[in-house]
Amino acid sequence: MSKHKGRIVEIEKHQNRGIYIKQGVKGSEQYKYNNYPGGHGTYVTGGEYYGTVLNVKIYVYDFDKSVVFDVYEDILAIAGKKRISPQLLQTIESNEGKKVNVYTDDGYNFSFDPAQLLD
Repeated sequence: MSKHKGRIVEIEKHQNRGIYIKQGVKGSEQYKYNNYPGGHGTYVTGGEYYGTVLNVKIYVYDFDKSVVFDVYEDILAIAGKKRISPQLLQTIESNEGKKVNVYTDDGYNFSFDPAQLLD
């Protein structure tokens, strides 16, 4: 496994959600959807939470390309937390621009130690 230098370009936290929408509700049926957000025949009837991701985009100099890592679960395990607080997120985001080590065997599959974000 070879070690390469990279620079953190961007850190973004996203919550992935899906919603259910009912469209084309006729005027005579709209009273059934009074408790739902929406109107004019289109209503949000529910939704699902698919999880949270914390994407770290790293530019690898030797390969002249950027690689994105989802480190959300890794950060939780390293920090011993159940969620990422605003203070912890601010600490992680303060690493933008920091030089880090990235590892690869073949130039296609990269790995990165997320503990570098908590230093």
